Amino acid sequence: KNICKCFVCGTGGTPVNFVMKHEQLSYYEALKYLAKKYHIEVVEKEFTEEEKLAQSARESMFILNEYARDYFVKILFEHPEGRSIGLSYFRERGFRDDIIHKFQLGYSLEQRDALSQEAQKAGYQKDFLLKTGLSTGGENGGALFDRFRGRVIFPVHTLSGKVVAFGGRILK
Repeated sequence: KNICKCFVCGTGGTPVNFVMKHEQLSYYEALKYLAKKYHIEVVEKEFTEEEKLAQSARESMFILNEYARDYFVKILFEHPEGRSIGLSYFRERGFRDDIIHKFQLGYSLEQRDALSQEAQKAGYQKDFLLKTGLSTGGENGGALFDRFRGRVIFPVHTLSGKVVAFGGRILK
């Protein structure tokens, strides 16, 4: 059936999932590990320059999303607006701090360009802020504006744990 299940902890999945969890490997690393163990030759494709650039851009956007997630979490716990509006909202809804941290929930300031300004100061490019959807505007060299303002933030993760998007809920 190509499935596995641990009857002690209840975790289940494919054999690759088992190797990923047991050996602490990524999906790609687990496949290479299994191929080597069972003497399966894996021919890796050589990427074109265009494919390398696309992959690099994708990785840059993942890194920017991680920066934004950390920024939103920091604002939630350390900024007066984040604590008074966002954190109080989560606590009123019965969320404990450990749950808020586990799911990496955050808050975006009401200020129209707070994240955009901080990200650019940290060295992130306008182009990636626009491509990720974190910022809008920027036409003809104009200013960027944050897509999320005055909202509690919920990061969306891939199965491998990378942040690919954000959801937000307006509180006012």
